[in-house]
Amino acid sequence: MRGWSFGIIFAVISAVMIVPAFADDTAGVANKNMVTASDVVDKDTLKSFVTRAKHYIEAASTPSELFTILRELRTNETWRKGPIYLFIIQRPTETGGEIVIFNASNRDAEGTSMHVVDLDNSDVGHEFERVVYEGDGFIEYRWDNPAVSGDELNEPGKVAGTSRKLSYAVDVSFIGHPEDLMLGSGFYLDPPPASKKGCAIATTENRNASQSFVFNLFLMASALFLAVSWRSRSEEK
Repeated sequence: MRGWSFGIIFAVISAVMIVPAFADDTAGVANKNMVTASDVVDKDTLKSFVTRAKHYIEAASTPSELFTILRELRTNETWRKGPIYLFIIQRPTETGGEIVIFNASNRDAEGTSMHVVDLDNSDVGHEFERVVYEGDGFIEYRWDNPAVSGDELNEPGKVAGTSRKLSYAVDVSFIGHPEDLMLGSGFYLDPPPASKKGCAIATTENRNASQSFVFNLFLMASALFLAVSWRSRSEEK
């Protein structure tokens, strides 16, 4: 009986060790649709962020709701944080195309054309149109990074800067605007600040420490179970 009781304890502690790891995996899936601007660090988080914004914008059923949402995209840290922000570009029409109609970071950019060429001779506006025509996609191009001094350009028909940037774009539509639109966001491909690296390392270390503690508890329970079982068998003999 005593060996059977410790067997239950052994099983429970084993489950305690396994469940947190399973919860971590499922949490990643559950939070995929809750990615904020501060979470954007790679292609997956960028795509999730833009997709979430698309659904949020398209949920507006009145002009008033749309106005409130667009204002949030400019001011709320869920949607704008540091160099991460959203923009909307009008797709080509008979009267023109690839015009920025919304830029959460810079109002002065609204009304300007994305039909500009970067240092790699890539027409940025056409690249956005190409990937969205195919459904959605990523675009790597050159752009002005406000955090980098000396990357600015001031040439007609050229992009505003030389820093590498990766954006994700998808089609979007909203009330009161019948034209086809493109919604996007992006991040600069420069190395992240040292402080951000430190935070990531600290998080990893804390997580590893927690898993190490559970694993040690598992080993202690295993040893205790084997010792009691061996003692029970000795008494039976």
